[in-house]
Amino acid sequence: MRRRWLRLALRAIALLGALYLLGCAVGAAAYRKVLYPAPTASSPMPPDATLLSTAAADGVPVFAWRFGRAPAKAGTSTPAVTTVAFFHGNGETMGDNVELARALVARGLSVLLVEYRGYGVAKAAGAPTEEGLYADAAAALQALGAAPEDVVLMGFSLGTGVAVEMETRGLGRAMVLVAPYTSIPDVGAARVPLLPIRLLVRDRFDTASKAPRIQAPVLVVQGDADEVVPFDMGEVLAHTFPHGQLIAINGGHHTDLFARDDHLVDKIVSFVEVGSP
Repeated sequence: MRRRWLRLALRAIALLGALYLLGCAVGAAAYRKVLYPAPTASSPMPPDATLLSTAAADGVPVFAWRFGRAPAKAGTSTPAVTTVAFFHGNGETMGDNVELARALVARGLSVLLVEYRGYGVAKAAGAPTEEGLYADAAAALQALGAAPEDVVLMGFSLGTGVAVEMETRGLGRAMVLVAPYTSIPDVGAARVPLLPIRLLVRDRFDTASKAPRIQAPVLVVQGDADEVVPFDMGEVLAHTFPHGQLIAINGGHHTDLFARDDHLVDKIVSFVEVGSP
């Protein structure tokens, strides 16, 4: 009887082990579908936008919309204008952020909305990856033609990791990070603690490791009820950046921060202009 129970126990353990390994294999193969849901429907270009089209370093076509005044060209007397380069979240396209762009333009800024490969108007440009998004962002900033001291890098959720990488390359003078994460593996581990997410996920967007060497001013905006990115990740980052500041949105979830704080746009503009919200 004991041997029979032992055999059954060993079979059960083997089955559970096989299921666990299968779960790991599925997670490693499919995590990009979760990380990049990539809406392919594209909005028509707004009449107040200017299309910038270029190519990334790997030849992939890149698209962005610019709102407001064009950057000043070197050697001219045109007054400089600050451009906010915005990198959207994983479930959006650049078309979802037109109203935010207009709100910033109404307050005297220019805005660049950058599209990712595989998303919206760039749906045929290839599958998104971490390095691919970095290449798209760098190409769009080069096409903008603004000096780094006239650019503020802004990201929402997934886009915060893109903004941070661009800042490590010296492509902006400040950053605004809305609902940022310490890293994608950290977010995955918090949501799926039973799988070794840190070993499975290759797209890391490791903001926490980059933060200590970024000397630019950084504004972190995080909701204390965020159900996607834990609030403490924003707190950690605000203290990890040498010149970080935190705006905590009381009751704010992942996607309603501007609705929760009617003055959030003005606080961001104040940070862009004077270095504090």
